Amino acid sequence: MHRRSIVLAALIVLPMGTAAAQRGGGSRATKRDPAVFADDGVQRGPAIRGRDLEDLNPIKLFIDKRKDLKLSDAQLDGLKKSEASLKEKNQPFYKAVDSLAREMKPPLNETPETQDRMRNSRHDLDQVLTSIHESYDAAAKEAMSGFDADQQAKANELLGKLKEDTDKRVREKMKPGH
Repeated sequence: MHRRSIVLAALIVLPMGTAAAQRGGGSRATKRDPAVFADDGVQRGPAIRGRDLEDLNPIKLFIDKRKDLKLSDAQLDGLKKSEASLKEKNQPFYKAVDSLAREMKPPLNETPETQDRMRNSRHDLDQVLTSIHESYDAAAKEAMSGFDADQQAKANELLGKLKEDTDKRVREKMKPGH
């Protein structure tokens, strides 16, 4: 009789525990609650996103600084077409950046396999960033070929500032802990 009581009690308690777990009634320590995990010291991974890199497009900079560059309407139209083409060309790279940044976020319990995955993702992300920078450099050179000497001088100055800003932003966004 005693054994039967234990089995009946287990049958009653087990569904109640399952229902509580389904409602989210578990321990706070098992959830990713910001109040619990805000300062836990776990590295969060990079915060870089594809849209961050879209904003660093040199053709976009030229369009934004059209008055400083004294661009003609024809030059501006050409740059707008070039910007659309460049954005379309780099769209797969932007998506790859988002995907690889997610892969680099460490899980709660790191294993050698997850560390390898994160290391490989970092390497792949570096290659994607290099590809984006190379496409930006080529697009900027092509765009500048249609500029006169004064426009080229001003464009080179703007590109120097953009490169510094890009390096700073990317370095900041790639730091672990975000």
